[in-house]
Amino acid sequence: MKNKEDIGSHYSKYFQIVNANTEELKKIAYKLRHEVYIEEFGYHEFDEYDEYSLHCLLFHKPSNQAIGYIRLIPQIEKLNNQLPIEKFYGKPFDFNTARVNMAEKTNIGEVSRMAIMPSFRRRLSDNNDRESFKQSEKIAHPDNRYPINYLPMCLVSAAMHFAFARNIEYCLAMVEPKLAILLRRLGVQFDQIGQPFEFFGTRVPHVFYPEITYKNLTPEFRSLSDKISSELSEQNVIKNIAYINAR
Repeated sequence: MKNKEDIGSHYSKYFQIVNANTEELKKIAYKLRHEVYIEEFGYHEFDEYDEYSLHCLLFHKPSNQAIGYIRLIPQIEKLNNQLPIEKFYGKPFDFNTARVNMAEKTNIGEVSRMAIMPSFRRRLSDNNDRESFKQSEKIAHPDNRYPINYLPMCLVSAAMHFAFARNIEYCLAMVEPKLAILLRRLGVQFDQIGQPFEFFGTRVPHVFYPEITYKNLTPEFRSLSDKISSELSEQNVIKNIAYINAR
């Protein structure tokens, strides 16, 4: 996007973050994950952590289509407080380069399953999906200058909201190298805590800092993060009011 000052207004016009906390929304979330992780990357990605996770969907307003997803997994006593990344990485993490003393960690979680539909993450220069991307652009932005490069930050902002709500100080994450580069450019603060390993493609373990990220965001991205947090907070208020009225 050439003018980052327009990020907030563009987001409000074309997108919406939704807390996927109902069975109907979870079905939509799992369908999106299926399309991205199984059909595109070729592996089965449902696990026992879904039941305990906080799920979030990113909707494209003009088409009313769910086009993005992310989840935050808190530590679960029933699952021995072991997060998926600890199980799949299979060896101790190296926290020597971390900006915090992880030995004193009190509350951690894991961010995982970040997914954006292919037509909303590929540029016109990607000939493999040129036509479907053109259709997405035509629907969402009439002047064909559709700035989608900030959408991962929308999902990260939702994860930060969940982390703050649950008092989760740090989040572990398995991140693809290319995605790590993009997230750093957007302002996400995290450190590598292990060597790359193969898990249906190259993944690198990181520790992600929600509070440090928020404090270091540029004004335009902090405004975007605030909009998303307000949306999620308002949804919780509406849900609570509906519950009270139904009693």
